Amino acid sequence: MKNKIKAIIVDDEPLSREKIRILAESNKQIEIIGEGKNVKEAKSLLHKLNPDLVFLDINMPGKSGVELISELGENAPFVIFTTAYSDYAAEAFNLNAVHYLLKPFDQHKFNEAIERANERIFAKESGDLFSRIKSVMETELNEDTYRDRLPVKTHDKILLVPLNEICFIEADKNYVVLNLKDKTLRMRTTLTEIEQKLKPDLFIRVYKSYIINKSFVQELEPTFNQEYIIKLVTNKKIPTGKAYKENVQKLIK
Repeated sequence: MKNKIKAIIVDDEPLSREKIRILAESNKQIEIIGEGKNVKEAKSLLHKLNPDLVFLDINMPGKSGVELISELGENAPFVIFTTAYSDYAAEAFNLNAVHYLLKPFDQHKFNEAIERANERIFAKESGDLFSRIKSVMETELNEDTYRDRLPVKTHDKILLVPLNEICFIEADKNYVVLNLKDKTLRMRTTLTEIEQKLKPDLFIRVYKSYIINKSFVQELEPTFNQEYIIKLVTNKKIPTGKAYKENVQKLIK
């Protein structure tokens, strides 16, 4: 018989920690061996107890759970992220997580998470981690619903950027740059990946390196071969590409 998974809980809300404890008591595969309410306490528990698994809240005062795991890097334990905010899922995809529990969750969802943790910790199945977490989120969220905000990690925080404030997005090697009226923000992703998260009735790709917010378009200046220079209300001028001719036509119909 396999040993129980040794786990700790890190969450700034006492009721959230209590709920996980209660759910864990009804699951024979796991044992809670410690609790903390912030990143500082989490680091101490990790050092002293060396748990197999951490139930980690993302949105906590001070440093977030995402920042903790990012700092630990290859030394990070297996993690089940717990949060009330689905916007943080994109960050969780890139970290050493076995599951993502969207609050409020019940015994069934909790048990599913433990099953996945059991596979990762004991069976050591490699699998595609991104696909596993993505499949969880697709069951939690309506696939036809697009986000209203994008989570953007900076050096000390995670910004939730409203989509309607983004004027245009441009590619920059392994990053994309979100251009707002008063500032720019960088995300480590590709233009194609971020395009899938944007509302198609608000954003449109007009060039291999550009996605624009249609509400910021001021005018289109024809050039040749049904291509245009798009001028935004910010005075930024963006070229259109032949491959995106059909997209651009939607702006003028």
